[in-house]
Amino acid sequence: MRRLVVFVAALLSFASFAQSAVIVGVVASTSDETAKKQADAFASFVGRAVKEQALSKIYADQEALAQALQKNEIDVALLGPLGYLRLDPKVKAQLLFRVVRHGKATYRSVLFAPANTKYPTVEALKKAKTPLKVAWVETSSATGYVIAKASLIEQGINPVQAFETQEFLGSHDAVCQAVLDGKFDFGATFSDPALNAPKVTGCVGPLGRKADSLKVVLMSSEVPNDVVIASPKFSAGKAQAITAAAKEAAASPDGKKTLEAAFLAEGVADVKDEDFKPVRKALDAFVP
Repeated sequence: MRRLVVFVAALLSFASFAQSAVIVGVVASTSDETAKKQADAFASFVGRAVKEQALSKIYADQEALAQALQKNEIDVALLGPLGYLRLDPKVKAQLLFRVVRHGKATYRSVLFAPANTKYPTVEALKKAKTPLKVAWVETSSATGYVIAKASLIEQGINPVQAFETQEFLGSHDAVCQAVLDGKFDFGATFSDPALNAPKVTGCVGPLGRKADSLKVVLMSSEVPNDVVIASPKFSAGKAQAITAAAKEAAASPDGKKTLEAAFLAEGVADVKDEDFKPVRKALDAFVP
């Protein structure tokens, strides 16, 4: 009986701690292991910035994370552009900053194929006669689904007609591996914004040098990088402290390592709602 009382007391103590702690959220868009490490690093960064305890939560997709932020179930989130656009403007979530990766505050969505593809270009894809298979990340993924699909539509390709099979694999890593293994004819992920030297950047992590063999078939317009957003009820002073800490970290080698762990980035940049016009355009063209 005494053990039960002690156990219940411990649970109540933890619950009280969780309620008083700052809660941060991320999406498991790569592997579960990577997401856990990033979430813990994110919480650690925020905790140091606001000088409070911070805990992390991992969400299955951008939609779930956006809803949690909107309902004040978490305090700070790292959201992709689609996740941000899913927030109700009336809620007035606090847009803090966007991350910088490979020296850029933007990136692109790419439709890619294996090295031996018979369809290395959009024109070749348009002329395809055989049944084709494409691998997407998940329905709320900007680069792994929505923007890539919208880019196809803008090129005059109806994905429903072009692909006999469309499957959602849950992560960028899984899509990259599946295409490399020849299980799919095409896949979608993210890339650096350089048009003159397109590369399937989203596959470098899981595939290493093997990613160099993948062929970029279609590249979208530039999209803002992931953004850090605070919930409507989160203290404005604490939100400013997080932004200041991120900008300070970007100015030193050790700080960049901290940002890499927390945001998978080496720097941060200012952001405003107008920066998301290209994404809104893609959503307008999008056909589920």
